[in-house]
Amino acid sequence: MLLAGLLLFMVFGQVPDRTRFWEDVYHAGHVPLFGCVALSLLGLQWARGATLLEARPWWRAFALAVAFGGATELLQAVQPGRDPSFWHFLRDVAGAGSFLLVAATVRWRRILAGPIRSRRGRAIAWAGAALALSAAGANLAVTVARYGGRDMAYPTLFTPDGWWWERPFVDTQDSRLTPGARPAGAAGVDGPLCRLDLLPGEYPGVVFDEPFPDWRGASRLVLTVVSDLDEPLPLTIRIDDAWHDNRYADRFNRQLVVRPGLNRLVIPLADVRRAPDRREMDMRHVRRIILFAYRLARPTHVYLGTLRLGD
Repeated sequence: MLLAGLLLFMVFGQVPDRTRFWEDVYHAGHVPLFGCVALSLLGLQWARGATLLEARPWWRAFALAVAFGGATELLQAVQPGRDPSFWHFLRDVAGAGSFLLVAATVRWRRILAGPIRSRRGRAIAWAGAALALSAAGANLAVTVARYGGRDMAYPTLFTPDGWWWERPFVDTQDSRLTPGARPAGAAGVDGPLCRLDLLPGEYPGVVFDEPFPDWRGASRLVLTVVSDLDEPLPLTIRIDDAWHDNRYADRFNRQLVVRPGLNRLVIPLADVRRAPDRREMDMRHVRRIILFAYRLARPTHVYLGTLRLGD
């Protein structure tokens, strides 16, 4: 019953929070779940009198677990908002195979013993299981490392030098971001810059997704922007928290004017906290910063510097 409930949750359930971390935890959960499914199928065969010293029950448990994995993915094809995933299916295979390989090397006296009994066979089985588990959990491990890099950079939220941990947290829309680019005459600007090319469109800009979320220890948000244009460029900054309901009035919105030369734009966080019309912004769970132009008719560009929180 427990495994049936877990399988139903895997098919119909939702992650507790739509962050990269919880998405990857949810996906990595395929491995232990289908490992337990495979061991349960093996145990059912043993309870029905099968001898586990032979390879056949182990292969049967593996095949049935893999079939269950394929069925749960195909079932998601008919669910609104869900799609079958070949990578999730591979995690199911890795979980079933790795758990069975480890179990096949273990001896439980007076109960059962696995078919892999030689020292060499056990070494190969453990190596294969470790390889499968490492491959299945690699994405989660990288995500955890990226969050660690993000948190260690606090109070800096974004440094435009192409740091490896920042890349998945930065997205562009009708725009292009080039790390390390500097305008002529910007030698006196401290720190790295990147060029943001804005293409004609409704809302061309850049999204800083999942910045360090707890802003309670800061009092202002500071943006460094450099322009080598001859005229001021209006941009809008938008800030959401984790509870944003997609209404315009339920977030922070402010128009900024980027003037030729160096611009240090300061936004008091008290204004951000009071921005939603029916509540206060949750400054412990800030989720997204978007910097964009509105209805841009022709291409333009600016240079972004460090985005950080200040006292």
